[in-house]
Amino acid sequence: MKKNEIVLEYIKNLPEGTKISVRGLAQALHISEGTAYKAIKDAENLMLVTTIPRVGTIRRKQKDPFFDRLTYEVITDVVEGTVLGGHGGMGMELHKFLIGAMTIDEMVKYITPGDLVILGNREDAQEAALKAGAAVMITGGFDTLPHIKELADKLSLPLISTSYDTFTVATLINKAINESMTRKKILYVSDVMTYNPIYMTPQQTVKDWKKLYTETKHTRYPVVDSKGMLVGMVTSRDVATASDDDKIGSIMTPNPVFVTDTTTLSYAAHLMIWWNVEILPVTRGRELIGLISREDVIKALHYTTKQPQISEAIQDTIFKDFDMEKIENGVKFKGKIPSMMINQFGTVSSSALMMLMCESGIFAITQNKRYDAVLDNFSIYFIKPMRTEEVIEVFAKIIEVSNNFSKLEIQIIHEKEEIAKALMSVRLSKRIKMA
Repeated sequence: MKKNEIVLEYIKNLPEGTKISVRGLAQALHISEGTAYKAIKDAENLMLVTTIPRVGTIRRKQKDPFFDRLTYEVITDVVEGTVLGGHGGMGMELHKFLIGAMTIDEMVKYITPGDLVILGNREDAQEAALKAGAAVMITGGFDTLPHIKELADKLSLPLISTSYDTFTVATLINKAINESMTRKKILYVSDVMTYNPIYMTPQQTVKDWKKLYTETKHTRYPVVDSKGMLVGMVTSRDVATASDDDKIGSIMTPNPVFVTDTTTLSYAAHLMIWWNVEILPVTRGRELIGLISREDVIKALHYTTKQPQISEAIQDTIFKDFDMEKIENGVKFKGKIPSMMINQFGTVSSSALMMLMCESGIFAITQNKRYDAVLDNFSIYFIKPMRTEEVIEVFAKIIEVSNNFSKLEIQIIHEKEEIAKALMSVRLSKRIKMA
């Protein structure tokens, strides 16, 4: 195990709330301060620790990084806060917050029951907000008076203190609200992955692989070390020419492509097509926690496309006023350029035109529903300026295709003049037939 991994394992085993410093970590493990500093930064990225102003770096409680309901318990974690009172209301969901930077009489006018009011060290305003039915967050790391804590407990309204300033708190909460809304629209690997997968170790043999195959009929297995960390993948191709006594560690594919449980499902699908793999290990901090198959991904994405959508994708908006016609070796789209594609100079945005060309090419290669396609390369020859609301024709022609690769030429024509031209290549993967 590498030195950095040893330090991370040490940090992982520390009790929640333990204060960590570079010097203390270096002394405890007899390592350099540079190694300790790097390990702490890696631990922050893995959400093992957090750094709080005027407090320092502490071992944090690990929680699911995603949440379906934005409760006050979640908000407290977001702002690294401390609950001073009103524990009975921590399960309530936050819908609106406001900053109480005004007189008490004016502030109360804007409060509706269930709101969160962000305040500084103003005990009279804190009490007024609670009496108006709002939860209270005190910024700057301040405490409050005992009778205010008692009032929060009596009303079951959260009373939270955080060391962050008002602007930072508002920014963090606003980000959390946006992430919560986005979370409800996006599928992640954790939504469809298989937990507690069958795995092998480097010390096992090809004979063990064959036994597993007989029992499970699976041909691909992740390989983990004694700490459960992903170190490789072993497949039927690896064991084909090996003897029964060969160690898995000597024939496996080291450092395999993997995803985390927080990876979006669409990105996992792109990786599978890009690397031409059927299964991806799922890790959390390099520790194996599951597997996801290409069939799992495609079934889930196939299901979501049949569900009612809250809003249109930008590609759908751009193509809404275009008619499609099949042509030899491709497709043609004809329609008006929507006004939303305008740039700051009053002409059509070049990036929007490139999206139009790219999506036309993807459609040309996937229209027969035999392939999924991922963009590999997109090269623009030229784009001429033009106005919105003009009628254009977009030609996407396939000029080369193989089992897993295709090349296309894209042209935009306006009144018989070539406005833009590009060459694009895509990686292909045959679609799984859905029942």
